[in-house]
Amino acid sequence: MKKWYSVISLMLAALLILGCLTVAFAQDEGKSKTIVFIPKSTDVTYWLFLRKGATDKASELGYTVDYQGVATEADVAGQVNLVNNIVATKPAGILMAATDAKALQPAVENGIKAGIPIIMVDSGIEDKTIPLANITTDNFDGAYQAGLLLAEMIGGKGKVANIGITAGSQTGRERSDGFIEAMKKFPDIQVLPVQWTDAIAATAMNIATDLLNANPDLVGFYSAAAPMGVGIAQALKAKGLDQKVKLITFDPSPETLPLFEEGTINAIIAQDPYQMGYRGVEMLDKVIKGGKIEEGERDIQIPVAIITPENYDTPESQKLLQTPDKF
Repeated sequence: MKKWYSVISLMLAALLILGCLTVAFAQDEGKSKTIVFIPKSTDVTYWLFLRKGATDKASELGYTVDYQGVATEADVAGQVNLVNNIVATKPAGILMAATDAKALQPAVENGIKAGIPIIMVDSGIEDKTIPLANITTDNFDGAYQAGLLLAEMIGGKGKVANIGITAGSQTGRERSDGFIEAMKKFPDIQVLPVQWTDAIAATAMNIATDLLNANPDLVGFYSAAAPMGVGIAQALKAKGLDQKVKLITFDPSPETLPLFEEGTINAIIAQDPYQMGYRGVEMLDKVIKGGKIEEGERDIQIPVAIITPENYDTPESQKLLQTPDKF
């Protein structure tokens, strides 16, 4: 009889262990394997390159990437609502670029408090300590370099226009401030007040047209993102000034590259959004698996490269071109 009790006890113990393992496995299986990437908008191809980096790394690690965003950067309230709604679905993690540094801060903070790992990419919120990490371009330095190059192109004198993204975004402020800081080195250059566009090409085209009409002595334009570069180029071509007035823009996108190749855009400040997405998912995975992002890893700034006709065909420049085959 004792033998039977021993056998039954062993069987019960085995079943108990198996049951625990089954529950643990079920709990693990129940965890989301979806990382949501929220761009500033879905109307700009730049974000597709960042999504590609995120998707490639996610595939390596066994996640899927869900791409959700508002139509334009002007829809700040829409992005706030979107973030809150996505947090409620309990994804494995969130990568996001804030349309407005102040307005998006409460939504990000609520997500963190709800236990959702959030990493900011490209454009963050005012308090950088709230998200787990911030992976951005060195926007100030990129704009500063653009300013120095434009000054060189126009011989250090003349009137130039500063066409910005949005006043509320971290990226928008840094790219305007860096450009203005560079211009301070050239007392013979007059910088017109920054004009904000919400990264809409049509708005940039209308602003550029008005500026050209009011300032026939304008010799240069600085564009803080691809949509504005396209809009400015259209305004210059319409007035027959595309080979006369200098234009430097951020982002070697499918829209800007033909204008660069024909000479309407004279130089491009190139970011590496692919790396932002790739490294963002890599860091999220570390946290999801119980790891910790060290203090020295929390704020990563990726340097820019300047693409000119002289270096356009080099492997280094070609790697940064945001062409559809890389999406």
